[in-house]
Amino acid sequence: MELLACPQCGSKNFCQTTLKYEMVTDDNKKWDLACKECGYQGIPIILDKYEGIFQGAQPSSLGFIGLWILRTRLDSGEEKVLEVLREDAQDCIQALQLKRGDEIRVILDQKVWYIERLHE
Repeated sequence: MELLACPQCGSKNFCQTTLKYEMVTDDNKKWDLACKECGYQGIPIILDKYEGIFQGAQPSSLGFIGLWILRTRLDSGEEKVLEVLREDAQDCIQALQLKRGDEIRVILDQKVWYIERLHE
């Protein structure tokens, strides 16, 4: 599932605003998006969001230095992987006290990721 987030305030409360006519777009039409919280108008950040069962972490290649893979299995059986730095993976697992089988929610874009444990 994709979420739209405001790059200015982080709100996920966006709406379409007035239709603008411009010579450079297809059919000379363009919809603008506006944040209902702070009024930002423009392109929001597109976030990927999914919930599933934490399957564990492992190095993405031989050795323990470099990127690690955090694995999540969705209800549909699909597996999602998130590659992060080894230190970040360890910090996340320790801070949330994640164990294999825990339900988690992952939100990410191209540069930022966030994981939360759903049930204690």
